[in-house]
Amino acid sequence: MANRRQFSIAVLAGFSALAGIQPSRGAEKLSEEQAHRALDPWLDALITGKPEVVETVLAPEYQILRSDGSGHDKAGYLRALPKHMTRPQFGDIVATGDSNVMVIRYRIETDQSVEGKAIVGISPRLSVFRLEKDRWLISAHANFAPLS
Repeated sequence: MANRRQFSIAVLAGFSALAGIQPSRGAEKLSEEQAHRALDPWLDALITGKPEVVETVLAPEYQILRSDGSGHDKAGYLRALPKHMTRPQFGDIVATGDSNVMVIRYRIETDQSVEGKAIVGISPRLSVFRLEKDRWLISAHANFAPLS
């Protein structure tokens, strides 16, 4: 009897959970303008070099992966922010997503140092953003710039 009751409870819990899931419309191609709505606030925060400002655009689950295989979670990244000498320029932006998630592939021209290593020139990047309370937060970032 106990097994049948536990099974029934599990099935009801499963159906209840599924009832709250909204089907996705699927990812669609987004405009460069839409991509800048996420990229620009993130870049504006980054070039301040202030961890308390950068933290406002990072999602709690934030992770970064660098070309050398090293990476950081949110706390680690805030302790090792890059230092920008000039404002980077974006190019070749390709964005997909929906009203809540945006994945952006792009190239960025930068003059910065990362953990004491210079990065100058154009390098590919991949960033994932999610919408929270009308703000795009960066959730994941892959930086393919060679570290010198």
